[in-house]
Amino acid sequence: MARRGTWLVFCAAALAAFVSCGYYSTKGRTAGDIKRIAVPYLSNETAEPEIEIEITRSIIDGLVKDNTLKVVAGTEADAVLEGTVERYQNVPFTFDTKLQAQQYRLVIAIRASLFDPKTNTYIWRDKGIDAHGDYYLEATGQRTYDEALEDVYRYLVEGILNATVQEW
Repeated sequence: MARRGTWLVFCAAALAAFVSCGYYSTKGRTAGDIKRIAVPYLSNETAEPEIEIEITRSIIDGLVKDNTLKVVAGTEADAVLEGTVERYQNVPFTFDTKLQAQQYRLVIAIRASLFDPKTNTYIWRDKGIDAHGDYYLEATGQRTYDEALEDVYRYLVEGILNATVQEW
């Protein structure tokens, strides 16, 4: 009787494994089967000058590096990424015993949409993507502002890729 119970458990596990792995693909797919994307400069609603240029360049670099979508001119694109930099904050984050800021947090938020020019519709719209990075002002060998900014840009690009590229 114990052998029969073991056999049933084995069969049930094998069936579950077979059913759960019945369809498997390593081929990623994009929202709406998009292959080519245009990335015009984001608009900037913050007081930080030219931050939209840096973020747009980082998005383009990230998309090129990821190599899932080809970055092209607007007329050749299957989709156009539209967006606005809504927030840029650089605020004290940790303090010493004299209440002097030791660590700062850089926060950047964008609102983005992916537009399909062929159907004149949005694939996704008004997605809020925000990211932060922490750094120290003092040259203590800790993280710098530039390193925190690189992290923020990387997280923003990941948010856009996650919204646009749907993995299997």
